[in-house]
Amino acid sequence: MSNHRVTVLPSGVTFEVTAGQTILDAALAHGIDFPFRCRQGVCTSCVCRLKSGTVHYLPPEPVADIDKTMNFTYCCLAYPDSDLVLQHPFIRG
Repeated sequence: MSNHRVTVLPSGVTFEVTAGQTILDAALAHGIDFPFRCRQGVCTSCVCRLKSGTVHYLPPEPVADIDKTMNFTYCCLAYPDSDLVLQHPFIRG
């Protein structure tokens, strides 16, 4: 396992995610103002659109088929498998 770089559009914020760390945990560790509330994939505050890269979830996978079709990523529960480009209109550095 290795670190992966995450870029969030349109702001261009970038940060590293270490192995075993969720996208949300890494963003918060880097001081990024990343929206979240429940940390359980229910409130959808942290959901981003996945523009490139791949992620995985620990079972049970929280993502419904419609979410997969729309490329929605639950950042509180998602672990990157590669470098990622995400889209979220409210994330700033």
